[in-house]
Amino acid sequence: MATGQEVLAHYQITIDQAQQFILANIKQPDVIFDTAEDFGITTQHLSDITGYSTNIISGFFGSFGLDTVELDDIRILFNSELDNGFSLIGFNNRSDVLSTVSLSSLVKADVEISDYSDFFKPVFSYQTDDGLYTPDELGVPGNSVPATEASIESLVYGTLIKVYAGLDDSELTVLKDFSHNAANIDEYRALLTDALGDPAIRSDEELANLIADETVALINEFWYGDVMVNGTLDLSLLGLAGIA
Repeated sequence: MATGQEVLAHYQITIDQAQQFILANIKQPDVIFDTAEDFGITTQHLSDITGYSTNIISGFFGSFGLDTVELDDIRILFNSELDNGFSLIGFNNRSDVLSTVSLSSLVKADVEISDYSDFFKPVFSYQTDDGLYTPDELGVPGNSVPATEASIESLVYGTLIKVYAGLDDSELTVLKDFSHNAANIDEYRALLTDALGDPAIRSDEELANLIADETVALINEFWYGDVMVNGTLDLSLLGLAGIA
């Protein structure tokens, strides 16, 4: 993850300019907060820039009813706690109808081309500066991957294949009908884990159509839905476990 200084450098802003902006708006915390959110400046970045701890910064904004969790949800794939769901995340190594090329063709037929392309881009432009997406930037533990749209596209399809290959129609219905709230996240996760315990019996063609339909839904919800998220998979069955 880039430091606050590196993020400012990307936007061609000096530390002094940033500090002056903060001081000039210290009595208007919403202006500081909204600007930080627009540019992907996290609580840690603000700490790097100001020298104050993240706890002090969170407390400052919190006293005005502003939650810095919103500043920190900048990860490209997931901004939710996946627990044992991390094992399901991986590149798409399938061929034929389940290949990334084949799946993308199915999806592109039902969405705006620009919506498709932009869906697989980074949340903030500074995340590509070093040519790699780090685990912190992805929201997934493991190794860094090349900072390309193709990397995210393959990870999205690879992950969705693993998830939906383990869910039959009745399990999907139960999971999609689950009413999420702050009190039942653990119940949902347990339900999902149990449902994924046995593979579903599907042909590759059936799975491909299911994945394509789900990706179309994810893209449309990402751009036009009521729930605002940054991660491409935050609204997936895996992501919903953590954004209730």
